[in-house]
Amino acid sequence: MIDPEQFYSKEDHPDSAALKSIWKGMSSRLVQFNKSPLFFFDRRSFVYGMAASFILLFTIIGMYTTVKQIAERSQPQEIKTDKAYQTAIQEFENIVHSPKNENVNSKKDDRSLQRKTRLTYLNGAIDELKEGLNSHDLSPLKRQRLIELYNLKLTLLQEMLQQGDIKL
Repeated sequence: MIDPEQFYSKEDHPDSAALKSIWKGMSSRLVQFNKSPLFFFDRRSFVYGMAASFILLFTIIGMYTTVKQIAERSQPQEIKTDKAYQTAIQEFENIVHSPKNENVNSKKDDRSLQRKTRLTYLNGAIDELKEGLNSHDLSPLKRQRLIELYNLKLTLLQEMLQQGDIKL
């Protein structure tokens, strides 16, 4: 069996000059390492990690938009028409301001009030029909009634605009 005290010979141990140079090299590396505490990590790995993060982010965004477009394209024409009417009416209502509150004469006020009341009833009928009609219900009769209500609402909004009840 080998004796641990005799495992290394005297010639295997470094002399004092070699020890000083080893410790001097280590201390210079430690000082150099401590001078830049923000960059103690491997810069190349950091850059590769950031690049991979951006690539992954853009890939996820691209996949999301692709799936969204595929889902929109696969919808039936009836649902696309329904959404087109909804967005057209919403955009039109966003452009026009609230009805005027001017008292010109009582006959004009009565007609204006009637149009506002009809608009309220139309909004209620559209909301009621949309509640009973889920997005996958393709009943032609219900869809036709909803399109008629949208047409009536657009016509009424146009009439209110022409009569001065609402302004752009």
